[in-house]
Amino acid sequence: MGIRFYNVTHEYDSYSKKTYKAIQNISLSIESKDEFIALVGHTGSGKSTLAKHMNALMFPTEGYLNIFNETITKKRDKKVKYNNLRRQVGLVFQFPEYQLFEETVEKDIMFGPLNYKVPFEEAKRLAKEAIQLVGLDDSYLKRNPFNLSGGEKKRVSIAGILAMDPKILVLDEPTSGLDPHGRQVLMELFSDIHRKTGKSVIIITHDMDLVYRYFKRVIVLKDGMLSFDGSPDDLFRSDIIEQNHLDLPNTVKALKYIKDKQGINLDIYQKTPEEAAIELRRVMTHE
Repeated sequence: MGIRFYNVTHEYDSYSKKTYKAIQNISLSIESKDEFIALVGHTGSGKSTLAKHMNALMFPTEGYLNIFNETITKKRDKKVKYNNLRRQVGLVFQFPEYQLFEETVEKDIMFGPLNYKVPFEEAKRLAKEAIQLVGLDDSYLKRNPFNLSGGEKKRVSIAGILAMDPKILVLDEPTSGLDPHGRQVLMELFSDIHRKTGKSVIIITHDMDLVYRYFKRVIVLKDGMLSFDGSPDDLFRSDIIEQNHLDLPNTVKALKYIKDKQGINLDIYQKTPEEAAIELRRVMTHE
């Protein structure tokens, strides 16, 4: 079970009365467990459109999807329980303010479970578990979500989705607007959630450092089409990076510069500054 795309295309109508294909002929599979996927590509490549198809917020204009054994086509099918699909595939928007609207954090997190007819006391328990899962303590439950910092709002919006216990979690640019430390803290949080729950996690990001350091699989979109689907190592060692005008991770760029300038035999494909430092010491020791 999971998500399957079968030659999916989505067209938007434009002001010029011409259609614009945001995604084109996408075929791919995402398992319901143990996936940790980065979805990358330049602005306008179709990432958010692809993500919104994953829980049937958008419907294909061509092709079809299978989401947890429900077939999704361009026509809304009354037999398909779309709300149930959206519970199984939780989507966290880029701006947490879009998902926060209650007067307390607890009420915000409880909203989803209550909407799915979960008993009140059970919803309170789920809210408590979810807030702890995103690294905040119980004191946050009584706070006003609009008085929180940007990073705390992101965590609360994620907790609201986690409280509904989705099998797959999709996050649109969750680290945008954060400093390097904040991005690392949030990525450690997602990695921890993935490890503890086994849930598949899909994250839209532009940060190649995070892609190389944390993810098991990378999906690259270019002009709405699938350009690459594989491991970060395979991506950064291939011509796909240059063809898609994507950046190399900073550690790789720094080591490549040193290797080219100094003419030394470095393995430039190191994921973290710590690994890069070890590789530099190895080369210096041997020389």
